Amino acid sequence: MDDKKITSPFLKYYILYIVLIIATVSVAILSYIFIKSQWVYLLIFMLMFFLLVMSYRFKKKLYLIIHQNYMDQIRNDVIDPIDLKPSLSMVDIQKKLNKQGYKLHYTDPTYVVLTKIEKDDQIRKIFQHHILYVAVLHFDANNAYYQEKVDALINDIQFKSQTEDKKRIDRLLISQFKEVQVFDEKEKASINEIIFIKTDKHIVSTINVGIVENPKIALMLAAKTYRPSSYYDLHLNSIFQALQ
Repeated sequence: MDDKKITSPFLKYYILYIVLIIATVSVAILSYIFIKSQWVYLLIFMLMFFLLVMSYRFKKKLYLIIHQNYMDQIRNDVIDPIDLKPSLSMVDIQKKLNKQGYKLHYTDPTYVVLTKIEKDDQIRKIFQHHILYVAVLHFDANNAYYQEKVDALINDIQFKSQTEDKKRIDRLLISQFKEVQVFDEKEKASINEIIFIKTDKHIVSTINVGIVENPKIALMLAAKTYRPSSYYDLHLNSIFQALQ
């Protein structure tokens, strides 16, 4: 379910943006009517360029406000720790992801990267593009969740999909699993470094999953009932299936 809530900062910036558009267009029209000079066209061009630049800045600010709202809603509706089977290992999680259709894309001495590309035919009924699922499994508890190499791999997959396979990817769902030996404030902050960005063209969701050995549970910052997007549901379901 998409979030329909509009916060006060969002409304304030949105109204300010509308006022800016009206004011800039009005000045351009009045300049054209009352200024009898060839320079009026340069002035109108400068006004339109100013409006274009400000539109970009306002749009960026509005998306930041929306993103922060998503994060706040998720933090206010966090799921409980997930009980796991005592025998569940990172290798088992990898096998379960393989059954979902994930394929090994990259292997490193301390982590592996699995990927899956699916046509977006469940949610997007027209103008269907593709969803890129990425799962990163860390076998070293000292690893950071976010790796520059993984970012480069994702960018490469998206580029080749667009240029070679002619598959446009505008939905990116990243799941990161790591064993947790000691759950402290540092590890908690690391797990909580999630991402959910939704614009009119793209969705990016990253969820970090900490696998604690004793007791055998999975910890992650994810919403219990709140859904900023139907794609968030797809993402969570993929993770839940891997942990069953």
